[in-house]
Amino acid sequence: RERERENKMKMRAKRKEQESKWFLNVMGHVMFTSAFLVSTSGRGLEELPKPENVHVNSINMRHILRWSSVRVPLGEVSYSVQFQGEFERNHRKTWVAITECSSIRETWCDVTADISSDVGYDLKVRTELGNVTSEWANLNKLFNRKETNLTAPTLIAGVSGDWITLNVSEIKKNINANIYYWKEGVEQQVMNVSLDKTQIPYYLSVEKGVLYCFQAQLYILEYNKFSSFSDKQCETVSNDTMSKGNLVKIATALLLGVCFLAASLFCIGRFCWRTRPVWFPQVSAPYVSNFENLQGEVLKEDYSQETCDTVEVWQQSETLLDVHESPTARERINSREGKEGGRPMNSAAYGEVSQPQRSMQITYQKGCQSQIYLGQ
Repeated sequence: RERERENKMKMRAKRKEQESKWFLNVMGHVMFTSAFLVSTSGRGLEELPKPENVHVNSINMRHILRWSSVRVPLGEVSYSVQFQGEFERNHRKTWVAITECSSIRETWCDVTADISSDVGYDLKVRTELGNVTSEWANLNKLFNRKETNLTAPTLIAGVSGDWITLNVSEIKKNINANIYYWKEGVEQQVMNVSLDKTQIPYYLSVEKGVLYCFQAQLYILEYNKFSSFSDKQCETVSNDTMSKGNLVKIATALLLGVCFLAASLFCIGRFCWRTRPVWFPQVSAPYVSNFENLQGEVLKEDYSQETCDTVEVWQQSETLLDVHESPTARERINSREGKEGGRPMNSAAYGEVSQPQRSMQITYQKGCQSQIYLGQ
């Protein structure tokens, strides 16, 4: 228990010590900030430090303005950059603000686009904190882009079929490259080719089966500036007719052909499946509920025996028409029923036969055939 009490006492003492240190630090910052505000309010811009070590770092025609960072207890400051060319300095007496480098937090600014001619440029930068700004910090001397430094380029050599492809980094509008190459073992016979930005990548035709080595160098012809050489790269074009590049091309062509054939077969099969009803229509038989009952009803009537009737037709005469009166309504109904029943009827009894001029005998055979016998 005594040990626990001692540990608790020690923990409390450490906490009080930490709290007192934190309080002193806060009070110190507050007092320094108050003094800084009072001093700057009375003496203007002199108390906000300006950037130091302002210089231009120019490599391969890329110009970067750099300066040392400024730290104040009130917060993080920002920076603004302006430049002045020969025309602005001698004729207009003005400075041009760089929009991309206004109120920035970084301690560098890319001024490549603003330095566009081979004349001396002056650049300046200042510190800003809210509405408070420092004095401008200028370059120690005017900067001319002719002072740029060229670094050793990166050369990449490869084989593409019967050619050697060459890629050189850092080739720009004003920077060209010399590529030197020779046969391995014959370093005395060095050949070279000059390349600009439009010739990259460069395809070089060389002797097959021979190992060639390459090195590149950047240069600016107008400034008579040259860089150091790149690392040596060696490549050879194989004597095999089927080089690695050709094999890749053939494999790619075969793969594309197989894909095209598969897609074509799929489209043809889908088209045939959709147009199948047109080429192979399906015709269904008529629906019959009960074919056996229907057959029984159709064949119910007996046609095994012939039914024949004889009709005798006489020559038309006025006496016959006068003797037989017109049929009554009841007789007409009976005659109609006789016709529907399939029984023959003597038309002469009703005075309806007028055309035959002589008697004839007609034999009517129901369901078979008809025979006509003519008589006097």
